[in-house]
Amino acid sequence: MIDHDLHHLAASYALDALDPDEREAFESHLAECEVCHIDVAQLRTAATGLAEAQSVAPPPALRARVLDEITRTRQQSPLATRPTPVTHPVQPASPVRRIWMISTLAAAAAMALLVVAISVFGDHDRTDSFAGELAKVMEQPDAQMLELDAQPGGAGQFKVAWSNSLHRAVLIGEGLAPAPAGKAYELWLITAEQSMAMHVLDRAADGNVHVTLDAPQMPAKWAITVEPAAGAEVATGDVIFIASV
Repeated sequence: MIDHDLHHLAASYALDALDPDEREAFESHLAECEVCHIDVAQLRTAATGLAEAQSVAPPPALRARVLDEITRTRQQSPLATRPTPVTHPVQPASPVRRIWMISTLAAAAAMALLVVAISVFGDHDRTDSFAGELAKVMEQPDAQMLELDAQPGGAGQFKVAWSNSLHRAVLIGEGLAPAPAGKAYELWLITAEQSMAMHVLDRAADGNVHVTLDAPQMPAKWAITVEPAAGAEVATGDVIFIASV
């Protein structure tokens, strides 16, 4: 694994979501990388605050604000904005170096928001594993995240994050109303050629939804429909959320 790849493991390291080989490689890299030290410190500070606040039920306004912030503060790939820095022992940091550092901190802030979302939306017993899955998706250079637009009959908010290179996706939702009797909500990945049934949504009592799943193909759209309770292989019900990539 090259150093460029290791930069992207900072969030998973802070969340203790690396396997032993990845952890060993990252810790060797961390000993020499100032940027990753900053990333890890920022994320661990956020995680500590979350642990202390988990017993407090967040107000609905906070949930809405976090969802909005995730969309507006999407993590950018460090490789897209990190040129190789040129250093000198007696010169101050160059403008390029400062831009690099700012970009890295912005990425860490975005990742912290994603972890905050998991805590804000409840289900704390699964927070660590879900946050780890979310971190693995969002630290990929090709990670994308968007909000699904509510259609008639759709209540709540949904964000979906995915990585085509990792073939994984994460769905975060809140405020979803109970499905009609005998019905269920189903997530679809839509390509140019087909609609793929992805997951029958497991709605928590408070309307929150946390889903991690395989995303085997590049999406053109994401959608949620109302289907029979057992789900469907082909979408037949009303579309209540949809977004184009």
